[in-house]
Amino acid sequence: MSVLRVGSVLLWAVLAVSRARRSPTEPEEVQEHINSARCTSRCLSLHMTQITAAFRHIQSDEVLVWCENHRRCAQCLQPCEELWETRTVLPPKACEKQTECMTSREFLASLRSSRQGDCPPPQRATGFAAACVESCSSDQHCPSSRKCCFNGCGHTCQAPANLYKGVPLKPRREMSFTEDSEGHVKVGWVSKFNVSMEPVVYLLESRWNIGIHPSEDHASPWSAVAMTLSEEVLLTDLRPQRWYQFRVAAVNSQGSRGFTTPSKHYISSKDPSPPEPPMNIRVSNQTLNWAGLQLMPKVTERSSESGTTVAVLLNWEPPSEGDLLIRNYRITWMPLHVHTAHKHTHSLQANAQRLHKNKQKWPTNSHRQEQKKKESNTVLTAGAQNELWVQGLLPGTPYSLSVQSVAYWGQKRLKSHRAQLVFTTIPNADGDFSNELPSSSSSLSPSSPSYPSVSQPDSPVNPVPSEKLRLEAAAPHYHDNQLQVKVYWKWPHHFRPKHQDLYILRWHPHTCINNVTSKEKMTTVQGTHHTIKGLHFACKYRVSVALKAVPGSEAVAWVMTPTCSSISIRGKALACNTKERLPAGRKVVLRPEQLTADFYQLNGTLLSTFRWRMSQHALDPGAVEGFQFTWTLQSELKSDVDRPEHALISQTQTIASTQRSVTVRGLQAGSVYQLQLQVLTAGGRKGAAVSKTIHTPTINTSLL
Repeated sequence: MSVLRVGSVLLWAVLAVSRARRSPTEPEEVQEHINSARCTSRCLSLHMTQITAAFRHIQSDEVLVWCENHRRCAQCLQPCEELWETRTVLPPKACEKQTECMTSREFLASLRSSRQGDCPPPQRATGFAAACVESCSSDQHCPSSRKCCFNGCGHTCQAPANLYKGVPLKPRREMSFTEDSEGHVKVGWVSKFNVSMEPVVYLLESRWNIGIHPSEDHASPWSAVAMTLSEEVLLTDLRPQRWYQFRVAAVNSQGSRGFTTPSKHYISSKDPSPPEPPMNIRVSNQTLNWAGLQLMPKVTERSSESGTTVAVLLNWEPPSEGDLLIRNYRITWMPLHVHTAHKHTHSLQANAQRLHKNKQKWPTNSHRQEQKKKESNTVLTAGAQNELWVQGLLPGTPYSLSVQSVAYWGQKRLKSHRAQLVFTTIPNADGDFSNELPSSSSSLSPSSPSYPSVSQPDSPVNPVPSEKLRLEAAAPHYHDNQLQVKVYWKWPHHFRPKHQDLYILRWHPHTCINNVTSKEKMTTVQGTHHTIKGLHFACKYRVSVALKAVPGSEAVAWVMTPTCSSISIRGKALACNTKERLPAGRKVVLRPEQLTADFYQLNGTLLSTFRWRMSQHALDPGAVEGFQFTWTLQSELKSDVDRPEHALISQTQTIASTQRSVTVRGLQAGSVYQLQLQVLTAGGRKGAAVSKTIHTPTINTSLL
C-alpha cells in the first residue's frame, strides 16, 4: 500500500506537472499553483508535531510521502492536489464526511476570494481610498495586489498591510546544474533562513529558446516544472539544443514573495535524437495528365514511356515535437511492378490464371537492387510543408512510397525512420477511353465525399468519345463565392485539325441530390481550356466540347461536384442555404462491384492488393459509413506447404468509406481464399456484400 502511495506522491509532486509544461503558464495558473502550494504547506503544518517526531529534516520530499500515507493528512492534501492538476476546487460531495478535506477545501476557497496580506485600519485610509463609496465587493475587483477593504463608510481598493508577514524569503538567484551521463539534470538552489516554523514548498518554473545563442526576447512563456519540499529537482526530459532558464518561489500557508530573477542560461550537453517520422501519410487526390499539360508543380519520375502520366497529391501530418525543428521532408517512391512498365487491372479469375500459367521468374537480389536503384525517385520538400504533388507516375501501377522527417544539428543531417505507404495509381483509359476523372471528387477538404467514378445505370448511354479530341476536368474548387471547375481538352500529336481556333463548350447538371434542374449552358472558347463557374453542389455534370466548325468532334467528361457541407473556407464551414438530401422515394442501392486482386512479391512476402468500386444507384456517399473486408483460408493447393503454427486462417477488418482498396500482407502462396466485402451503412447496419474465391500464386523461394 505504501508503495502505491509513494508512486502517487511522486507523480503529483514531480511528473504530473508535465501537463503544465505543454502549455504556457498564465497569471491565473501561476496563482493557482501558489494556492496549491499554500494548501500543501498548511496540511503539513497541521501535523507538524508528528512530522518533527518522525523526521530530522522536514524540508524533504519524504515528508510528502509520509503525509500521503497518513489517513487524515492525505484527506487534507486531496483538494490541494486537485487544484494543482485541474485548476478547480474539489466539489463538496467529494469531501463528504471528511473533516480534513472540507477544511482544506474551504481554505482554498478563501484564497480565491481574499488576496495575500491584511486590510489596513480604516482610519489610515487617505485620498480616494477614504471616499465613502462602494467601489469594490471583493479583492478580485481590485487591480494588482490591492485588497478590497472597509474605510469606515465604504469599501475601496487599498494597499494591503503586513503583506509578507510570516512569508518565507526568496531563495538566492544562483542555481547549480549537474548533468549525468544519461542527460538527466539536477537543478539546485540555496534558501535563506526560514522566518517561521512552517514547511516551505518550492515552485520551480522554466522557459527556453532555440538558437545558437540564448535569448530572453524569443523565449517560451514560463511553465511549471515541479513542486517540491527539497532544494533540488532532478529533470529527466530537458531537450538538447535549447537554452533553459529557471526561477523558483518559496511558499508557505501565509503566501509567497514571488519568483526569483531568472537564472543563467543552461544548455544540455547530450546529443539530440533524430526526429520522429511523419504521421498519417495518405494520397488525397490523383489526376491524369497528358503530355505537355502540367497542372501542378513538377516533381516527376525520371522517365515515362507513355504520353499519359498520373499526378498524386501526397499529404501527411508533422511528427510529435522532438529535440530539433523539422527542416524539410524526404520523399522516396518506386513502382512495385517487376517486368511491365504499365500494368492494367484484371479480374480475379483472369489474374489467377495468368499467374498459374505463366510462372514468373523473380529477379535475383543483385538485379533487384539495381532495378530499385534505377526506378526509385527522391525529392526534398521546400521547408516543413505537409503536402507534395508527385507527377509523372505510371498509370495503373502500384507504388511503394516513404516519407522521412529531416532535421539538422549543426552541419549534420538527422533523418527519421521511414513512414511507408503502398498505393496504386488510377488506370489510363487509352484502351477503353472514358472522360470520368476520379480526381474531380477530392482535394476540396478532408471531409469531401468521394463519388464512385462509374456512370449511373439510369444515366443515358455516354456518347462515343472522339478518337482524337480528349476532354479532362480538374477537381472542382470553391472560389469567389461560387463553385468552379477547370476543364482542358487536347488533340493527340499525330492529329491536328485545320480549324482549332473556336470551340463550343456545353454543360448541364444530369443528376443532383436536391433535384436541382438547370438548362444546358454554352460558351464559345478560343483556346484549349476554360473555367466553368456557378456550378450547383452535389450534382453530376455532363460537359462536352467540340470544334465549332466540326460538331462531330465532340468529347465528353463527367464532373461530380461536392456537397455544400463538405466545403470549408479557412477552417470554417460554408453557410449552406439548401438542405442536401436524397430525392424522396428514391431507393438507395449500395453495392460493391468488380472486386479485383493483384499479387506482388515484396521481401519474400506475398503482397495482395484488393480493389473495388461502388454501384451508383444513389448519389449520397454519406450513406456508406465503411466496409467490412473478410478473408478466410479455404484450402491449400499444395499439400507440402509449411504453414506456421500460429498463422492466421481468417481475418476481418473495417475500412473507411472513402477507401476503394486494401492491401493484405502474408497470405499463403498456392492457397484458396474466400473473400467477402460488405457495405456498412448508418448505425453500423450491414448492407449488400460481394464474395469471391481466389487462388494465390506460388512463389519460387529458391530465387529469393
